[in-house]
Amino acid sequence: MSLIIQIQTIFYTFLFGLYFALMFNLLYRVLFSKSLILNIISNFLFVIINSILYFYILFKVNSGRIHIYLLFIFLISFFLYNLLFKKIRWVRENSVN
Repeated sequence: MSLIIQIQTIFYTFLFGLYFALMFNLLYRVLFSKSLILNIISNFLFVIINSILYFYILFKVNSGRIHIYLLFIFLISFFLYNLLFKKIRWVRENSVN
């Protein structure tokens, strides 16, 4: 795999990690509802839809190759999003209650 494709893959993985964290925060109340059936269905759909989307992006960028460093980039971007927007999420949760 060429260096350009690796850089593109890292960039798209980083963006997808930010997107995943945003969707997770937006759908938090649905994903962790009190209803067990709704909880199971929503978590299953959330994971399946986002996994298909990510693998489609990987397929388009680098023929679907997955490397261990992509997992690290994804986790870094996910936690970076949560670190940067922690205050916004806290204000939103406390204003609703």
